Formats: sequence, C-alpha cells, structure tokens
Amino acid sequence: MKRLECVDAGSEYCPCYLAEVGECLTCSQLQGKAFCDCNWRGVCIYQEYVWAGYKSKSNRITYVSDVISITPISDNAFMMELSVNSILSRELSQPGSYIFLRPEDTVSYFDTPISIMDSDLQKHTIKIAVQVLGPKTKVLNKNSKKVIIRGPYWNGLFGLKYVKALKNQNALIILRGIAQAPGLLLVKKLANQHNNIVVIVDEGKIGKDIITDDIRPYCKEIYHADLLSFSGQQLLQNLIAEQNLNFVYSGGSDEQHINILNYIDIYNPKVMLAVSNNQTMCCGEGVCGSCQITLDEINVKTCKVQVDVRRLIERRVLHD
Repeated sequence: MKRLECVDAGSEYCPCYLAEVGECLTCSQLQGKAFCDCNWRGVCIYQEYVWAGYKSKSNRITYVSDVISITPISDNAFMMELSVNSILSRELSQPGSYIFLRPEDTVSYFDTPISIMDSDLQKHTIKIAVQVLGPKTKVLNKNSKKVIIRGPYWNGLFGLKYVKALKNQNALIILRGIAQAPGLLLVKKLANQHNNIVVIVDEGKIGKDIITDDIRPYCKEIYHADLLSFSGQQLLQNLIAEQNLNFVYSGGSDEQHINILNYIDIYNPKVMLAVSNNQTMCCGEGVCGSCQITLDEINVKTCKVQVDVRRLIERRVLHD
C-alpha cells in the first residue's frame, strides 16, 4: 500500500483531529489497524496520541492581528503587512507556508487561504499578496484595521523534499501572476543552501512585477517574460535545455505546470520538479474534504499530504 507523507507529522500539531476519528494519514494504528505499518522515522505518533490522553495534541491558533499596511498592486490585487507573534513569524518563514485569513468583523465562512510572501523574524511581521477573485478576498481590501489569522500551515507547494535537499545546485524558478508572492521564501531558502538561481517572472493577471526587487540579491539571473507568448515559451524551453538544471519550480496554474513538465521530459528528464499547490482548500486540517483528490485509487488530502508532482500533473491531464 502507498504510504502518505503528511507535512504535519512530527510537528506540535501532530497527532491532529484525524487521529481522533481513526483517519490519521501516517499511523496505521490510528487508522484502526492492529499493528504498526508506518513509514515515519520520528517519535511514534501513536505514542504521542497516548501521552496526550488519547486526543489530538495542539490546535492551531486563531488570533487577532493588526494590519500594518495595505498597498495596492493593481486594480485586482494588493499587498498586506500583518503583525504576528515571534513563534508564528518563525513557523511561517519556510517555503510553502500559508495561513487562513479574514477581517475581524466577519464570520468564519470568510476564512481564505493565503500564501506567505515573506516573514520578518526581527519585526515579527508577515507580508502577503492577495488577488481579488470573490467575496472572501474583496472584504480583505476594505481598509481593515485588524484581521483574524489561523495558522501556521505548510503544504503550499508540492516537492518540499526536493527543496530541502537541494544544495550547491542549479535551480530555475518560474513565477507567474499572484504566484510570484510565495516564490520569495523559496528563493531565500535555496539561496541559503548555496544554489545558483535563475528566475523567470511573468506579471500574469495581476499585471505587475512584485518580486524582482526582493529576490535580486539572491539570484544569478532574472528574466521578465510573458509565458503565454512565443518568445516566453522559447525562453522557457532554452533555459530548461541549456542551463544544466537540477531543480525546477513552477509557481502558477496547473496548465503552466503541465507545460513545464513537457519541456522537462524532452530536455532534462532527471530534473527535480516542485510546483505550487493549487488545490481548493477550506479547513486546512484534512477534515472538510474540499482539497481531496484520488491518486492511484487512494484518497489524498492535499492540504496536508505531499504528493508526487508528476502523478498530480498526469492526473490533471487525464481529467482534462
């Protein structure tokens, strides 16, 4: 049986609610089996569950945060800087981090998942970029003085194991539209691991470059291109074919992921690929089922599980 890789395993939030209802993603005994058949190498999750009194350990916090600033990006996007505590600023400093966010004067139905653009460990602030797509994101741009944050969450990108393992290698980062924002933490992480980083920035539907100034100190080269144009596709193809790459990250739509994977298969099949997590999310805890997909006849909760990027993209191609 295929074992699932839960991004929360071993954290202070493990075991979670799913353990209480016999649906732990990692522990076979907390799935109702009579024996241990997990692939977890940390402290035993079942033992943690026993020590916690046969219940989930810690719930993610929900608290009120001050809005430091709201800065327009374009007609349909804006940037927010928020105050957080020292613990949360540290926990949200890793690639793939995100939170659920809503204005203080709204009900929980307005919780919306937002990727972290940057986290300042000295000032204890976070920065996010928001594209206005519907009621949840519209109400965030109403000059709110305070917002309600729930977090931290970490499964905003697939391929975290490749990101953590990549050191002294060559990386290509492709960022389009609002997906530019979470690319900043990724670039910083890869730079700290002494990788050579080339970036393609596409303004996309937000119509503005929001990341170049922040990533310039960490990158070998930054290109600006419209990836939907012929010249943009030529640039992408040439970089994958000629840069001796070890790692590629696609931040953008699923169609972009598919396009990039096709070039990788042609020019560099051995390259490691990570992509932004574009699945619908509602609770972030694996409870509601809004993010659930089926891979190899296994139901996967993509708010918590790291999935094989190629299998995810192939699934999208088959469904199309």
